[in-house]
Amino acid sequence: MQLEPGTRLGHYEVVSSLGAGGMGEVYRAKDTKLGREVAIKLLLAEVSADPERLARFDREARVLASLNHNNIATLYGFEKEGDTSFLIMELVEGETLADRIKRGAIPIDEALPLFLQIAEGLEAAHEKGVIHRDLKPANIKFSDDGAVKILDFGLAKAMTPDSPGGGDPALSASPTLTLAATQRGQILGTAAYMAPEQAKGRAVDRRADIWAFGVCLYEMLVGRRLFDGETVSDTLAAVLRADIDLSVLPGTIPPAVHRLLARCLDRDPRTRLRDAGEARIVLAAPDALVAEKGVGARQRTVWPAVVAAVIALLAGVAVGRFLLAPSPSPRPDFAFEISVADQKVETGSMALSADGTQLVFLVQGNDGISELWLRRLGTFGSRRLPGTRGAAYPFWSPDGREIAFFADGQLSRVAFDGGGSRRIASAPQAVGGTWSAEGVILFGTDEGPIFRVNAAGGMDPVAITGVEEDVEDAHVWPVFLADNTRFFFLADASTDEGHRVRLGTLDGSPTEILLTAIRSNLGVDPRGALLLVRESQLVAYPFDPKSGALTGESTMVVDSVYSLGKRHHAPFSVSTNGILAYQRGSDLADLVHLDLEGRILARIGTSERFGNLEFSPDGRRIAFEVAPSSDESLIWVHDVERGVRTLISERGERSSGATWSADGDTVYFNSGEAGSLRVYRKPANGGGVAELLVMPTAATSVQILDCSMDGRWLLANAAFGSEDRDLFLYPLDTDGAEWTPWLATQAYEDNAHFSPDSRWIAFVSDVSGRDEVYVAPVGGELASRRRQISANGGRGPRFNPDGTRIYYRSLSNQLMSVSVNLSEERVDPGVPEVHFDLETPEELGYVWRTFDLSPDGKSLVAIQAATTGDRSIRVRTRWRASLR
Repeated sequence: MQLEPGTRLGHYEVVSSLGAGGMGEVYRAKDTKLGREVAIKLLLAEVSADPERLARFDREARVLASLNHNNIATLYGFEKEGDTSFLIMELVEGETLADRIKRGAIPIDEALPLFLQIAEGLEAAHEKGVIHRDLKPANIKFSDDGAVKILDFGLAKAMTPDSPGGGDPALSASPTLTLAATQRGQILGTAAYMAPEQAKGRAVDRRADIWAFGVCLYEMLVGRRLFDGETVSDTLAAVLRADIDLSVLPGTIPPAVHRLLARCLDRDPRTRLRDAGEARIVLAAPDALVAEKGVGARQRTVWPAVVAAVIALLAGVAVGRFLLAPSPSPRPDFAFEISVADQKVETGSMALSADGTQLVFLVQGNDGISELWLRRLGTFGSRRLPGTRGAAYPFWSPDGREIAFFADGQLSRVAFDGGGSRRIASAPQAVGGTWSAEGVILFGTDEGPIFRVNAAGGMDPVAITGVEEDVEDAHVWPVFLADNTRFFFLADASTDEGHRVRLGTLDGSPTEILLTAIRSNLGVDPRGALLLVRESQLVAYPFDPKSGALTGESTMVVDSVYSLGKRHHAPFSVSTNGILAYQRGSDLADLVHLDLEGRILARIGTSERFGNLEFSPDGRRIAFEVAPSSDESLIWVHDVERGVRTLISERGERSSGATWSADGDTVYFNSGEAGSLRVYRKPANGGGVAELLVMPTAATSVQILDCSMDGRWLLANAAFGSEDRDLFLYPLDTDGAEWTPWLATQAYEDNAHFSPDSRWIAFVSDVSGRDEVYVAPVGGELASRRRQISANGGRGPRFNPDGTRIYYRSLSNQLMSVSVNLSEERVDPGVPEVHFDLETPEELGYVWRTFDLSPDGKSLVAIQAATTGDRSIRVRTRWRASLR
């Protein structure tokens, strides 16, 4: 029986189908009385048509409805509408354990907290005399808030006929095996988790659930099914007789967990682990995480106090008392990972609570707008914090109950347990903040000093530092020391030499320079370590907590931290009690040749720091930039057919933004420091000397963008000492030419590209408050003839070869396109279309030419995140041991 959306069963309205289960069809539905969403499970026809079995099901459902535990999906009721009998269940969003195992083995540090919750759910049910009988990965789900939920608890028994002997042994064995229908995957899926006595048709008790629990744990750690076969008979034969090889378990599996698995997978129920409570005790004990000796290939020794701290972390309990306890000797580090594969985590935006048990980070939505998400360490999943749309640079209150952040020019705060956000103060262009135990918040600004404000609100921000004129541009990334009166911050500048780490005080006293040539946000371990990132390495400088003065040279803590993003923001955070979180990886990328469906045709370059790129007019060469280090960026021309690169710019310089001349003989590019760029041109064969083009009058920086296909114009944006950028044209066919304004407004205009007929320009402007793509004619009245092309933000527009379509990159890195009809008098754009995810590395979010269409319009070249590299978040508890 298939139900269509809108079908009513009593006061339940079907919303959509969720698939088929062992009992029949499963649907998402709305409870119109209580206003909540539920899962409805229609019973199989053979159950609904049998009065005796239906009565038994009703009795069993009443017992199951009495189960009330965080790790068991709740059964709300059992009802009948006409000839249709159905269960009303808690709707659990998220993926199943079966879905997760398909992606591979789960690391031990992630698996143990998960199975601890499963054991707790089994124990709670077993204590009430309820046995699952059909425990398998498909019946275990992870809810959005990180909790594990066991589905269909006890329904296997409810499905069997009501008879003194428990019914047909085959039916008792598994509802899916004999009643579930017809799909081979469903049949084998259940048979693979049946206990041996269950497969033989004998009576079962809670020990059958223990066997299935062990099979699930094995598959989680190994990443593949323990018992498999082409047919049900083959699978059952494997359950009864096949060797159980525990030697294939990863070498990191602790002995305690190894012994637990062996006892769960004992074919003799008399010697098998007898109770889920025993499994819970083993998984919650400190030695569950200690790989002391020779189990597998690796060996590890961990001090008991450190293990206790990690267990506290995994359980979500404050761990400060463990980490700060005196130790007679240095303790080794213990680390575990948090997978973020299912969320688009923004680089550089994370913060640990003071006690190190909660991690907040930014996740970018499909519309390119970010929100805060919270992860309690020790849970399996993260949850979104409402009221944080557009958030940036989060930081915690000292008590770990609230998170402050910046959005829409405001400083706000939100409680981690809900309740919405509330405004503290105006904070335009804020960069980084810190919150003292005295209720004082400091924040940096993109073009100004450090400001002070009351965390409770009610006062305007007060500047407490002074930016050194002609040397520094901004003061950012403040972080309090333990005395709550002094703070470190970064004095930002337009040159490396101008970047400084300074020590400031709340009373506004002159600040002291501690370090120079540093470009990084800062972290403080109050016991005397200043953390920052240099060249992708997280390093620690010792300092005197009493004076704030540095007392020694730096020591590397972590190598290969993910690349610095906007405003030198590296992804790391340290808690008050010394727990460290950071995102691993690098800023390396691949340069790939793609078809218009997103399929990779070739990899042109791998694992380099690529920048702006462009096809030559004939499509045989590609010009792009590569940055071997933070001090050097080079322009190269790559011959696609020969696979040969030619260097265009000079080594040791910072060059960018390569653009081809119309005939393909010349490459125009920028060189110089940020804020003082100049335009040069040089033969595309790399020979000769680069020629400097004249600057626009009074401009402090000019960035080359494009050359028209008719060879008449260069297009660039120019800055005049402010953040506003205007678009300028330079005539190539005129001697003694000057740059002339094409579009000069109060907004920021950039990312411009000529149409193939050289009569139109597609460009990006933030006049609406976010980057959008527009098109306007090269000559004539711009204001009346410009049209917006993108709908929800866009960057890097490129015309197709015949000028009938504009491609661009959405704010969430999707390749978009819009058809355009460019007549003499007007522009008629179509509806934006999504093609595929460009997978542009986040640190290139503001690089405008991360892709380019081939001259024939049939393919494109793009910069994508490197195929190698780990982007997981890593948490370490004893990183300070490495400083000794």
